[in-house]
Amino acid sequence: MTRKMAYNTHMDMKKKLDETYLPDKETRKSRVVVALSGGINSFVAAYLLKIQKYDLIGVTVAMGWDNLKDDTSGVLSCHLDQTHLDSIKEFCHSIGIPHFVVKASDEFKEEVVESWVTSRMTGSKPNQCWNCHELRMRVLNEKMIELEASGLATGHLAKLFRQESHHTVYVHTSNDEVFDQSGILSRLSHDILDKLILPLSDLQQKEINKLAENFGLVAPSRKIKMHDCFDKANIADGYLESHVPKKYLKPGELIGADRTPVGDHQGIHHHKYGEAMNLPQYKNDPHFVTKFTLTEKKLEISRADYFIRKSFFLKNCKVSEETSLSEPIKGVFKINEIEFVDCWIYPKNLSGVVIELDEPQKVFEGDMATILKKKGKNSKVYLTGVVKYIHEDKPLTTHEGKERVKVDYNNDF
Repeated sequence: MTRKMAYNTHMDMKKKLDETYLPDKETRKSRVVVALSGGINSFVAAYLLKIQKYDLIGVTVAMGWDNLKDDTSGVLSCHLDQTHLDSIKEFCHSIGIPHFVVKASDEFKEEVVESWVTSRMTGSKPNQCWNCHELRMRVLNEKMIELEASGLATGHLAKLFRQESHHTVYVHTSNDEVFDQSGILSRLSHDILDKLILPLSDLQQKEINKLAENFGLVAPSRKIKMHDCFDKANIADGYLESHVPKKYLKPGELIGADRTPVGDHQGIHHHKYGEAMNLPQYKNDPHFVTKFTLTEKKLEISRADYFIRKSFFLKNCKVSEETSLSEPIKGVFKINEIEFVDCWIYPKNLSGVVIELDEPQKVFEGDMATILKKKGKNSKVYLTGVVKYIHEDKPLTTHEGKERVKVDYNNDF
């Protein structure tokens, strides 16, 4: 598209918005910060709010990895290169709103990158996208307060319900089960949720894409999918090599499921928790990385059934407002975007619960789990938390002669 064509397109869009009229509402013309990530959802969210005559201010949080010399768009899903920033600025110009860029590289390194390093080197599943999201939303909220806006709008697919009498906010699943973001949104503090506006909450992704097409909105594509940040790039290993003490980067032993050595590895930093290991002796019996012993430089492997669990702890839980855990309650464990299984939630202490699934499932230690009230659309998010395995010892015999598994509850959290 030439500059003249782009200018004409922007003018047509602005004219279309200026001619749009909706009846007065209490929130009409109130100042709202709209988060612009460069994705099509944030563009559609802003466009819909502009049609409703909100006084919009676009804000983009730029969180980079300053130590990387190569193209970080191949490392980070949410990385904003100059192409993305130019696209956002052009969009803001086209609908006639100001745009601010807030840099948070130092915070990103401390809260996201260092957490990822710790997870990689201790053999647990990193939650970099959840950590990145919490940081991004906190920065946006701070900018909203600085700009004296009354609300913060985003392109999330989730629903919020407010009960003014109790001053509570409930997060529910959206109308799109595949692209639903209620779990990651429910981790936010009450102060942020209370100011949050979700223009896309009643839409499905296919409807958002159609609106974008009708509005003439386009956004640059991303090279990396969410939750694949860092790990699918060779440069990530280089970062570990330069930021982890050398004594932890040396070769060591591979330990099999029977706790005996089965080979050697060239450094723990070259491997990931859950990674398949191709060893000659296990050619027809796949084994996977299950545990790191950093100080001894040992890497343990087990069969795939190691990850199959019927019960597990959830630590660092964020419980939905007014969800009572004084006694066990029934819920639904979200396995992935399209799979769910019924479960029981057993309270254990102020920050953790035990989840017992109706059917055993593959569950990774360190993963962030979401527990819903029910399967499907418009379901309340009960809680989210980090998975921690329950380690079982040899069975004990009860007074009735039945075997009961002894569970080690020491150092649960």
